[in-house]
Amino acid sequence: MRFVVCAVVALSTGCAWVPGPWKATRPSVQPQVQAAQQARQKTAQLPASAYERPSDIPRHQALVAELDATARLVEQRAKDLSARDLALSTYYLAEANANAQVIATKSLQPISANTIASLRDAVAPLQGMQKRLKSGQAPFGYRPVVVTVKARPGQPEPPPLRVYLLPSGVLERPENFDIPTIRQWLTDLTFQQLTSPSRSTVAQGEMRVWVGPDAAYDAMARRVFHRRPIAFTPLHIAPDGAPEQELQFDAPDDIVRP
Repeated sequence: MRFVVCAVVALSTGCAWVPGPWKATRPSVQPQVQAAQQARQKTAQLPASAYERPSDIPRHQALVAELDATARLVEQRAKDLSARDLALSTYYLAEANANAQVIATKSLQPISANTIASLRDAVAPLQGMQKRLKSGQAPFGYRPVVVTVKARPGQPEPPPLRVYLLPSGVLERPENFDIPTIRQWLTDLTFQQLTSPSRSTVAQGEMRVWVGPDAAYDAMARRVFHRRPIAFTPLHIAPDGAPEQELQFDAPDDIVRP
């Protein structure tokens, strides 16, 4: 089933971005380490009156401590991680940090059990990352995926296309990130082989996959950030050892144009 992300919100000028020459770099984990430290400090300063239930205080503090510990661990191992492992690590840290910062600065209403549950969900991927890194493994498991593009009856065969991939949260909450960051993740996570078919392994997690012209990273990053329509296929977590999963796109309808 194909899904389409459509325009929903207007964006503030504070997120404006001027395109320029792109230079491939490895993302730094330091901003996430600093954000996690700040969240931990702010959480420790919250009074008991900030919570609906006193029992949530140690839970909140433990979750933020786990976020902080994972950020430090990823920073220590960053030089040994592949580009895509580092990209995904920074993504999950950014998601958890955004959640933790919102909670730590709450002032108008008490912190509820549901709020803590939301933070727990954001920190959950970090727990798996931390466990794998401490055991000497890569932070994520991967499953095989093949993408094919077929022309509809009466339509010409499409040219070779690039398979673009991002975590679901980037498409759902693009306002949490800037265009250069989205561009970096697209570069690091996108399939290296053009269609069709295009084979790769994809990290376990909720991902979104779509096809478009090759080397359109800047245009795709802007499309994601501005919530322009993207016909994607969701890729869900697969059981360990699952066979290669095939994703099929139809040309020309499913091709995302810059």
